[in-house]
Amino acid sequence: MENMINFGIDLGTTNSVIAKFTKGEVNIYKNPISWKDTLPSVVLFRKDKIIVGEQAKSYLEKSPKNVISSFKRKMGTNEAYKINSIGKSVTPIELSAHIIKELKNFVQSGTQIDSTVITIPASFDTIQSNATKEAGRLAGFKQVVLLQEPIAASLAYANKRMNDLKDGQWIVYDLGGGTFDVALVKINDGEMKILDHEGDNFLGGSDFDRLIVEKKIIPYLEAEYNFKNLEKEMKSASGKYNSVFYIALHQAEQAKIQLSAKSSAEIEFDITDEDGETHEIIITITRSEFESMIQQYIDKSIEMIKKIMVQNSLTSNDIDFILMVGGSTYIPLVRNRVNEIMQLPINCEIDPTTAIAIGAAYYAGTKQKVIKDEKPKSYVENKLIIKTAYQKATKESEEFFAAKIEGNVEGLFYRIVREDGGFDTGLKLLSKKISEDLPLVNDSYNYFNISIYDEQNNKIPVDVEPIGIAQGKFSIAGQPLPNDICLEVDDFESKHTRCELVFQKNSILPLRYSKIKEINRIIVKGSDDFLRINILEGPHYALPEANRSIGFLEISGKGINRNIAKGSDIEISLEMSESRDLTVSAYLTMTDQEFKEIFSPTMRSVPQEVLSEQISELSEKIDKEIKFAIELENYESAKDLKSLKSEIDELIGESLILSIDDVTDKRYQLEDKKCSVAQKIYIATQDKEIEMAKSRYLEVKQICYETINENGNDVEQKHFNGIVNQEHTILSSKSILKIREQTDKLKDLMWTINWRTPSFLIDTFQWLTSERQRFNDQEKAKGLIEAGKFAINCENFDRLAEVVYDLFNLLPELSQDELKSKIGFY
Repeated sequence: MENMINFGIDLGTTNSVIAKFTKGEVNIYKNPISWKDTLPSVVLFRKDKIIVGEQAKSYLEKSPKNVISSFKRKMGTNEAYKINSIGKSVTPIELSAHIIKELKNFVQSGTQIDSTVITIPASFDTIQSNATKEAGRLAGFKQVVLLQEPIAASLAYANKRMNDLKDGQWIVYDLGGGTFDVALVKINDGEMKILDHEGDNFLGGSDFDRLIVEKKIIPYLEAEYNFKNLEKEMKSASGKYNSVFYIALHQAEQAKIQLSAKSSAEIEFDITDEDGETHEIIITITRSEFESMIQQYIDKSIEMIKKIMVQNSLTSNDIDFILMVGGSTYIPLVRNRVNEIMQLPINCEIDPTTAIAIGAAYYAGTKQKVIKDEKPKSYVENKLIIKTAYQKATKESEEFFAAKIEGNVEGLFYRIVREDGGFDTGLKLLSKKISEDLPLVNDSYNYFNISIYDEQNNKIPVDVEPIGIAQGKFSIAGQPLPNDICLEVDDFESKHTRCELVFQKNSILPLRYSKIKEINRIIVKGSDDFLRINILEGPHYALPEANRSIGFLEISGKGINRNIAKGSDIEISLEMSESRDLTVSAYLTMTDQEFKEIFSPTMRSVPQEVLSEQISELSEKIDKEIKFAIELENYESAKDLKSLKSEIDELIGESLILSIDDVTDKRYQLEDKKCSVAQKIYIATQDKEIEMAKSRYLEVKQICYETINENGNDVEQKHFNGIVNQEHTILSSKSILKIREQTDKLKDLMWTINWRTPSFLIDTFQWLTSERQRFNDQEKAKGLIEAGKFAINCENFDRLAEVVYDLFNLLPELSQDELKSKIGFY
């Protein structure tokens, strides 16, 4: 049995590929039907049959309602495709599983494949990544490791050019059938790192097909024949011309492919108009027409290259080349436009359609199988178990090898021989732990066989894998996290919520996080009260609503063994694996309880009516911000906001023509645009927020200064001076969070002083005991009030502080906020 995963799968939007790493080489498995390297990612349902690939694709025009393609772009959503022939719906996960199962059939050797590496776009979010793993499991794999596509492409290229590849850095430009990724790759001393990444899950060849339909086919049909609301009727699942939409897309794809080699192409299909008359349609599209349609999309991809270079302070002189990957890079305009604007060499040395699978297989050759239900490899009679440890790839001329032996080793020997005969340890006495320095052949995959012998030199058939070490081959220094992972937490200053960073973009997976936080509400044992924390994916400096929710951490009152007081501690722990599996746990200090099954991942859902409502709310918000900016005579900000207003108006227009049962992925694209505009509004108005934060800081600083002069000591004065000394740096940082953090430090200092000051405690107690106050537990509050009065009479101010704290926690949240505002806590 193989000890390494070895199999790599490129699960593509348009085509998929499977490859295997074997003794230093990668072999692509051919489609046994068409004998091509690729399998079209298309699934056909015909009564009791499921057909995948070339044959399924041939039915795109014959039976479009029963053929599904381009479903990768809806991975991680709650959408399903209704299939007429079987009378039920199938999900993108199930469809992907059918593709993977068919790829397994390419392996004709009879080998049972139980583990694989599957590639994903680097821009896939956590939910999409988890959905891809689930598809692999549904296809029968016991272990699925995910690999980002730009990394796979880089591994394919680096290992092809390993003999003459020098230290340096390049850009991977990966434009596939449905997604786009651009990544900055660096090689230093044989180690490859992904330094930065940008991407778009809705930019690829299928968008170009849609443009041909929208810009060429539909206008032609409306101009020449009698149709009403043709585009809407084509894109609606219940639309009169929905079948024609899929036929037109297929024809557009064929024309697009032809235009990579020809100056024009013809689109042909039949359609029946509103008068019931059937027409044979023949439309000619030229390469120049097609290029004018897609140029803005190519330019958008180039802007992402520029963004990466700016983020990393790079010029064209710092980049060796741009490596082209993905089937859509065959389009001449793509290569020419990128070269023209970036003025960098375009590298097309690897096959755009198979490079990802090849890189995945190289990676799989270095990943050990870890299958939980697999029994340990052992020799049953002797109960001998050998566990090995060594680097799978190295630049060194020799590699340290170690092994731990479990079982009876008495009277046994071992021998390690390199496959080419160039190294042989000879027989050595076997012990519980053994180690060797294994000499390696340069720029090659080195394989060593380890054998066990008894005292009579009889070979014992122990089940242990050959030792495989790549010398001079390239490996990746971990996979980077594509986006920040954050918690949504309360922001008492703005009385809204904000993002708190958990894992930062480009951190190397796997990652761990643990932090103690205060619970902001009372949770009563046995009640329906719950603590819920939203886990988000996206920039930590963004508004929470501009990021995507991964899921919720939730603890219910029904699961705790006693009441939880507001302000008590909860320790939150998050772990993210290399394949983006997210594990969340929490520990409640007050109840001494640990909760592990508390995280509920959420599939992406974007109902059309909700999307329209959110865009309208955004429109109202920007109208208020424009009015406010004009009132403050901040005309520059007003100008920027008016520009954003036009973007929102465009979104409103697009959302209005979107039918409830729209079959495209337009609603997801609109949601992404909405989030982007929301973030731009935040950036455009943050100057106002910064000025308000600065004003609040200076106000609190003055109050704190007066408090120290009245009741502070030398230590507190020194602490105050230390905070104020950082003032210039903090106020000029243009970071609202940093300014608020500095303000909070002053508040904390002021709170410490006030909490021991009799006059402050007495005033606060009197406010708490005024007639208008209503407590959550009146009986308990009554007893505390009597205790407080007694403490004042006795001048026991330590006891009074305890009473004030307990009374405060019995107040409803609105009353607590009122008191905080009164005493300067806000």
